[in-house]
Amino acid sequence: MGMLDGKAVVITGGGGLLGSEFAKAMAKEGAKVLVNDIVAENAKAVVEAITKAGGQAYANTEPVAGWESAGRIIDDCLQRFGKIDALVTCAHKTTGKPIWELQEADLDLTLNIHVKGLFACAHHAAKHMKKQKSGSIITMSSRALNGHPAISTYAAAKGAIISGTMSWALELADHGVRVNCILPAAIRPKPGQQLPTHMKWFWEFTVENHSWYEPVPAAHTVAPLAVYLASDASNWVTGQIIFLSGDTLALMRHPREERFGFMPNGWSVGDIEKYFKATVGATLEMPGMGVPRYKWYEGVK
Repeated sequence: MGMLDGKAVVITGGGGLLGSEFAKAMAKEGAKVLVNDIVAENAKAVVEAITKAGGQAYANTEPVAGWESAGRIIDDCLQRFGKIDALVTCAHKTTGKPIWELQEADLDLTLNIHVKGLFACAHHAAKHMKKQKSGSIITMSSRALNGHPAISTYAAAKGAIISGTMSWALELADHGVRVNCILPAAIRPKPGQQLPTHMKWFWEFTVENHSWYEPVPAAHTVAPLAVYLASDASNWVTGQIIFLSGDTLALMRHPREERFGFMPNGWSVGDIEKYFKATVGATLEMPGMGVPRYKWYEGVK
């Protein structure tokens, strides 16, 4: 018996680095998987690997970024399996440039896949899950949402994904549908490269040094979390942002006000100038992926 026996799962970007590992792991646990990827050979390769291992999977090559084409992805799952129990959104495409070099096409490329495509697929899946009174939507974000030079379009999209995730969790909870977000860390290893098991946390990226190819754990180490969130074992978990990579499982805090300053009759500009640094500014946080210390107290220069 597998954790996902009888479940019908759609994985967008299912031929990619993370999506392919999620698809294989879920099929191994008994799920019937629709592997969506616009690169047909990638989707077919994952399907072949699953069926060769005794699982059940089908390829789908509809683009996620169109409202109607996203609907056809979900319809394909319904026609093949009669239901949809989980949607996992791994579709990915982006480009990196600093803001002064950014073009409108760069912004559209990233937001169409990561935001519009996510909303479109989630919309069509949620309609059916709401009728079923059950289901799990699993989105994919990134620690880049904390700020990452030269890929602000990607970072912003990943922030939007978390806001959407928490909103949908609130909307769908009364209908038995859960919505959670995975923050992964994984790279495609070079031939012969041995990836670490331990996750490195404190990096300080700059515009000149912003490589995504720091050695981080392999993609398959993230898959157990996707399986768990798609399963009935996690029927009590919704609206959460969860990190997994290698040896590290972590829960991300929801963004909330946590440092306060109070002025009985309201704040003037002079009050803010005088007291900001001693109150809310006393422990500013550094933007970026885990950099521990704020470095601009003496001025941004």
